[in-house]
Amino acid sequence: MPVPFVLDTARLHLRRITDGNLDDLVTLDSDPAVMRFISGGEPTPRHVYTDTLLERMKAYADQPYGYAAAYEAGRFVGWFHLRPSVADADVLELGYRLRQDAWGRGLATEGSRALVRYAFDDLEQTLVDACALEDNAASIAVLKKCGMRYVGRFVHPRGGMEVVRYCVGRGRGADLGAT
Repeated sequence: MPVPFVLDTARLHLRRITDGNLDDLVTLDSDPAVMRFISGGEPTPRHVYTDTLLERMKAYADQPYGYAAAYEAGRFVGWFHLRPSVADADVLELGYRLRQDAWGRGLATEGSRALVRYAFDDLEQTLVDACALEDNAASIAVLKKCGMRYVGRFVHPRGGMEVVRYCVGRGRGADLGAT
């Protein structure tokens, strides 16, 4: 039985990813600017979603976390996730990917803060982490706005790239207000 995973912020509606998000996800990943820090700008082919990726994104249906499609005023703008960390399975990891036309308006920060707050307040987590490529200054700025601090580097198990890891502990983060 699927567990609900829905969050609303001042501008965003987040709900669990479903098969109905396939076209939006493929379109999102077809933008070289969006994929710059993921795959060097290469799009994710549709068959990767249909063969494995969409099922992986839906795999947390029995958990109160997972991948959530993000909507602003009813329009798909990207996704966020809160899932077991690739660096430490006992910690939940924050992640997101937004359409280029959603950049620079505080939506990444708004959604990320909501998920960190949800992890602490509703899921009673003590730590949330996130990772990014070291030269992805925009994503690192979002993590810092969520109160996260640099804790080190590691090789990401998917893709084999060296990434930086940031963490925030419950009660030690920045103000997790809406923006």
